[in-house]
Amino acid sequence: MAEIGSLVDLLLFYTVERALFNRMVGTLGKDPQQVKTTIALWLLLEEIGYHDLIRTINYQNNKTIEALFNEALLCLEYIQPDKTEPAVLHHTPVFEETKNYSRDFMCKRYMHIMETVCDKIFGESGAIEVDESGTRPVLSRDRPFGKGCYAHVPEAARESNLNPEASKFYPEDVRTMFLTFSRGHPLTREEIINFFISKWGDVVQDVFIERTRPGQDPQFGRIVFTSSTVIPRVLNGQSKAKLLVNRKHLWARIYMNRHGEKRKSQSMKF
Repeated sequence: MAEIGSLVDLLLFYTVERALFNRMVGTLGKDPQQVKTTIALWLLLEEIGYHDLIRTINYQNNKTIEALFNEALLCLEYIQPDKTEPAVLHHTPVFEETKNYSRDFMCKRYMHIMETVCDKIFGESGAIEVDESGTRPVLSRDRPFGKGCYAHVPEAARESNLNPEASKFYPEDVRTMFLTFSRGHPLTREEIINFFISKWGDVVQDVFIERTRPGQDPQFGRIVFTSSTVIPRVLNGQSKAKLLVNRKHLWARIYMNRHGEKRKSQSMKF
C-alpha cells in the first residue's frame, strides 16, 4: 500500500477550515475551543448534505459568521445526550436538518470529527500551519491577531506521521486531489484506481493512502491524475465531490496550497 505524510496532507486538505478558524479567533475574538467545536459541527453538516458549507461561511461578512457561530453552539447543546430542545432553534434550517438524525448518530460523528480532524489541525490559539517547504507542520509566527502569538502544536503534530520514504508531494502539482473516507469504511488503493478508471478511463497516475498504525483504518489519501483536465470532470462544478465506491462514500477535493489558494489549471473548461 502506498503511503503519504498524513499530518501535512491533512492540514493542506483542510486549508479553508484553518483559514476560517484563524478569522473567527483573530478577527471576531471567539474562544478557540468553541470555534473548534463549531467547525467540527459544520464539517458534520457537510457530510449529511450541506455541501461546501464551510467555504460558503468563509465568504460571509463577520456579522453573518457570528450569527452562524451562535446558532452552532446551540445546535451542539441539542445533539448532546439527554439535552432538551432549545425553543429558539425551532425555525432554523440547520436545526431542522439535525432533527432528521438521531442524537446518538450526530454525537458520535461529531466526536469522531473532533478526534480525527479538528484536534489535529487546530492549536490553542490558531490553526497549525505548514512550513515553506510544504513538508512539515509548524508553529505560526504570523497570526493575524497579534505579534508574538503562537499556535500550540498538538502532541500528535509534534510526533508527525510523515513518512520520509514516501513520494515527495510537490505543491505545484495541479493534477492532485485529496480523498477522505467514511469512518470504518476505508477504500484500498486498488478500489480507488478501478473506480476512477471505470468512470473516466485511464486517467490515474498513482494513489497514495494514509499510513496508519496496526488496527487503525486510514482516513484519507490523495490521487494523482495523468492530466489536470480530469479534476473539473470529477468535481462537476463543485469544490468537493461526493462519490460512492463499492457502496462506500469517498470525498474528493482539489488541492489547495498552504496559502489557501487553488492551483491554477488550464483545464477548468472542457
